Amino acid sequence: MITKTVNNTTYFLFENLLSYNSINHFTSTRLGGISTGHLSGLNLGYTVNDNPENVKHNFELLAYATAIPQAAIVFPRQTNGVNIGILKSVDDIFPDTDALITNVSGVCIGIRTADCVPVLLYDPVQKVIAAIHSGWKGTVEKIAKSTIERMMKEFGTQPRDLIAAIGPSIGPDVYEVGPDVIGYVKQAFTENTVLVPVKNNEKAFFNLWEANKQVLIESGIPSNQIEIAEMCTYSQPELFYSARRDKGKTGRLATGIMMI
Repeated sequence: MITKTVNNTTYFLFENLLSYNSINHFTSTRLGGISTGHLSGLNLGYTVNDNPENVKHNFELLAYATAIPQAAIVFPRQTNGVNIGILKSVDDIFPDTDALITNVSGVCIGIRTADCVPVLLYDPVQKVIAAIHSGWKGTVEKIAKSTIERMMKEFGTQPRDLIAAIGPSIGPDVYEVGPDVIGYVKQAFTENTVLVPVKNNEKAFFNLWEANKQVLIESGIPSNQIEIAEMCTYSQPELFYSARRDKGKTGRLATGIMMI
């Protein structure tokens, strides 16, 4: 990951995606911005009881820092599901959608997070991009795999060509889940490489980073074409918002990608 700061607005760039001049991308932090109180910084969520004018201004700051026009950024209305949208125009609206795919240049597709995993995909051969919101539900239902399959069907993408990036999210040392989630994880991942039991209780730590990496590899992406930020939103309150750490009362980060 590469850190970049413009006018006090700090965001991250993935090294593997930076190799391509045909795209622009970002994954935000809370550094910069004008939101206050428990949302202090660059809150990019309109649904967290922030002043809408603050959020709008924060987007203006992000747009300036990333050189991606605010009007060019499209977010779906995420519901922690597995629905995938194909964007054909900047004016498209996507209710109940947790992943977007497009081959349209000049439009940035993005997703918002506050512990869940943001995943970006770029197909430099067919010129297609995807932005995926993968929480625990999306991870066990393998939304990233479904997104890749949709890219293959709609745009002729070959998984071996994809460049993938897994962004900042809650880390494997702190993401504790109960028996209900553990059951779903064990069904989805036969080799128990993504769960570490917690001593003296029925819970376990769930490694969302490794799980999503496994899904991408299972889908046909070479492991050396996958970059993991390995940055924990929960453990770094100075950098990131975290729904679990802040008991739901927190802001939203954003991760996006655009073909130039």
